[in-house]
Amino acid sequence: SELLAAARGLSELGLNALCYTGSYDVPPPTLTGSVRSDIVNIDRIVALGELAISDHRSSQPTFDQVIQLAAQAHVAGMMTGKAGLVHFHLGDGDRGLDMLRRAASETELPKRTFHPTHVNRNPSLWEEAMDLTKLGFTIDITAFPKAAGERGAGEYLAEYIDRGLPMNQLTLSSDGGGCLPTFDGDGVLVKMGIGSSSTLLESIREARALGAPLEKLLTTCTSNAAELFRFHGRGRIEKGNVADLVICSEALEVESTLAEGRFLVRDSSPTVRGVFESS
Repeated sequence: SELLAAARGLSELGLNALCYTGSYDVPPPTLTGSVRSDIVNIDRIVALGELAISDHRSSQPTFDQVIQLAAQAHVAGMMTGKAGLVHFHLGDGDRGLDMLRRAASETELPKRTFHPTHVNRNPSLWEEAMDLTKLGFTIDITAFPKAAGERGAGEYLAEYIDRGLPMNQLTLSSDGGGCLPTFDGDGVLVKMGIGSSSTLLESIREARALGAPLEKLLTTCTSNAAELFRFHGRGRIEKGNVADLVICSEALEVESTLAEGRFLVRDSSPTVRGVFESS
């Protein structure tokens, strides 16, 4: 209920915020008693997520439990025209994406129902994820803040494009505002970070510097995301579409931002502020 209230509050400021039902856990917390009912009956809830698999922090769900939840999300999407998918949090566990591969061969659910994120968190998982696109799944790269000695999300973006994999099956998200914990081998918390939405453009800049075409990079967080989540009239600059725009300099620094046709940032300065922010 607090998440829904936060989404409504952001929408009052002009951001048109939407949200998921559920959490890492199975069974997931809901407002109306089931995932399907939440998606069908609550306007701003569009999908289930992040449901955690292959992670020591997950509730260790079984394959059958995950598939039953995915079926609820899928049917709810059919009934409403919403995304109706499951956004999967992936950890570093050895099982990796095994559940999703099983879903492809053991169920009738469309591949679009399964949307794994954090697939670039380790090299093995990344290889699995790229192979998963060959089965028709869409995968999500997380724009983690780049740490010293580690590959940045931009490098993964550039590699994906260089391998000639289907561009319409890749999205990029920031995990902005989310916790970014680091654990040791025994699962003990070593340090904690916080995700920032600025990493989206940082990753795109990094990939462009590596030679990846900007027109392909931008689709990962514009048209691809809009199509996967069934955000009709969004994600492309076309006559009649909603004017959700980020205007950047040649160096991909944000200059202006419009949401629903309204300026929220103009000439690099905010034009809309939160209730408790000073001008």
